[in-house]
Amino acid sequence: MIKNTIYVYLIIIATSNILFGCNSRNERVSNTKPNNKKDNYTTKIEDKKIGRVTFFLENSGSMFGYVDGTSGITEFVDVVSELAEKPDFVNDKTLRDFYFINGIDLQITPLGNNPQVLIRKLNRVGYNCGSVSNSNLNSMFQKAMSVAGGENVSVLISDGIYDVGAKSAPFAALAIEGRETRSRFIERLKKSNLQTILIKLKSKFKGDYCFASRPGSSPINQQRPYYIWLFGESILLNKYFSDSYITEKLKGYENYARFLIINENAIPFQIVSSFNRKGTFKLDRQIKNKIIDVKPDRKGQGFQFAVAVDFSSLPFSDSYLTSISNYDCNLNYKPVKIERIEANQKFEITTFKNPTHIITVSTDKNPYGNLEIVLKNEIPNWIKETDIDNETHIDSYHTFGFKFLTNAISEAYAYKNNGKNIASFKIEISK
Repeated sequence: MIKNTIYVYLIIIATSNILFGCNSRNERVSNTKPNNKKDNYTTKIEDKKIGRVTFFLENSGSMFGYVDGTSGITEFVDVVSELAEKPDFVNDKTLRDFYFINGIDLQITPLGNNPQVLIRKLNRVGYNCGSVSNSNLNSMFQKAMSVAGGENVSVLISDGIYDVGAKSAPFAALAIEGRETRSRFIERLKKSNLQTILIKLKSKFKGDYCFASRPGSSPINQQRPYYIWLFGESILLNKYFSDSYITEKLKGYENYARFLIINENAIPFQIVSSFNRKGTFKLDRQIKNKIIDVKPDRKGQGFQFAVAVDFSSLPFSDSYLTSISNYDCNLNYKPVKIERIEANQKFEITTFKNPTHIITVSTDKNPYGNLEIVLKNEIPNWIKETDIDNETHIDSYHTFGFKFLTNAISEAYAYKNNGKNIASFKIEISK
């Protein structure tokens, strides 16, 4: 009698597991909720792992040219394959879900969680599902952001062109779409520390270019840009999608930018006594980051000195960190050079270990006062240069109306950051 009771009990448990394990993949993507806890920066980065990556690939008609395949595997297909089979995901046994996404009312087609199934769909036949004649970029952003947060990261891949239905006033329509995108990002940023990585790539494209500013399309066979948006908490995106991975592993890479909520974590820095110096000064023995007995150069070259900093905690590219245009100073100073420290360069740094960059500032006027050097949170120039306001000549670099899209994203983060700089270094300079 006891054996029979145990047997019946085991059958009930097994049946329950089957019933509760059969939710559709559509239900899973709809019910995936981000963990809205703020980043725990005290947790070691190596201990943090992505639990799930959700991929959304736009498969409207304007995307078919990227998967034509008649002249070989395109860069687009190569990049999607690389991301789907990212070695870190394989090593960490990261869960991956793949979806096609299109339609004005947002039709989502589940493709399962096997990267090989996804790859077999990257062709004209596989792409032809859902509402391929339309797309809704704002809804796609909203869906991708809704499943990002906590241990979840989402990936959206698209040509980045708003489908405004070729209206008679396309720029007015684009402005409206851009404001909606901005609202979506602001709403999402209120919930958690979400970073956005925007990657620009180019790929062979053989298909119809669908005009956004007027009715119709035009067949083209050339290189065309497309974009990848990654959404997730900063600590995870910084770890899994480093500068070197993005720039070296993604075929057809052009540029990238990070949009993130600026934290007021102090960046270590120290004045360097003898490097790039003009004039003379001494380090104050009592007050850190104060220089005294300051005298300009006797030959009229002004006053100049350098500061060693540790930017290793920042996720920005080295091209961003070494661009003078991204820095600013008060008083009469200006940044004149930002250099990455090479392995063979040695500096007498006592307040922190392993400086990464040297910032040199200079003035030809009164050198005294409380100097502040800031690394600004600037929009990279390539974003502005990518935009074009006409479709008379379709090339391999420009995307129509791109500024309405990227301005919406950058403005949402600027609103959240409320004027914060990425880093700030304050130095007292006295006679």
